Amino acid sequence: MLSESSEMYLQAVFRLSEKNGEVTIGQIAEAMGHSVSTVSEKVRRLTDQGLLVHEWREGVALSEEGERVAGKLLRKRRLIETFLVRMAGYLPYEVHEDACRLEHVISERLTEAMDKMLDYPVRDPHGHPIPSSDGKLNKKDTVPLSTIGPGKQAKVSAICTTDAEMMKYIDDLGFKPDSTCMVVEKAPFDGPVTVAMNGKKVPIAVSLASLVEVEPLDR
Repeated sequence: MLSESSEMYLQAVFRLSEKNGEVTIGQIAEAMGHSVSTVSEKVRRLTDQGLLVHEWREGVALSEEGERVAGKLLRKRRLIETFLVRMAGYLPYEVHEDACRLEHVISERLTEAMDKMLDYPVRDPHGHPIPSSDGKLNKKDTVPLSTIGPGKQAKVSAICTTDAEMMKYIDDLGFKPDSTCMVVEKAPFDGPVTVAMNGKKVPIAVSLASLVEVEPLDR
């Protein structure tokens, strides 16, 4: 049985590789809040266990088994978050802390019972796809809102941050999964992106717009 620490590392690699492709030791260290030396040692151990693939001075990747394990862990996490919002009255930006605790202790049986209770949801409250029971993840073809050009329309797919304050601010602006918007203007020199949504114009910083994953509607 994997330790909570090992599970957290596998999920970190999973999320980083989903976003960036190849993952470096430095990126994992930043995501985990650990030193590079600590991460290097943990990566070595998980590589010895057959869960990661890592060669000296090369990127870090999940092995086939590591990807399966990480996908099943992510399934637990996203089902818990869905349960907390639908059944326990949490708001989407309030679930992170409790979901992080619970994902390491619930059984496979309880995970599948929650899935059935929730009528087999395909996305969590933030819009992220929920992996299947065997850990497979069906990804959508999305891009950050910050990359959409003026005059282009898009549908919000997911909000990609675990920072509660950022998530609440983005939610308060109106960026919710399945909402539609149009980029009106992009100010130069990393200025704000102005978006038309719900009958009003909303400015959002580039750093925050990069956390909003969208499906372009103008191809």
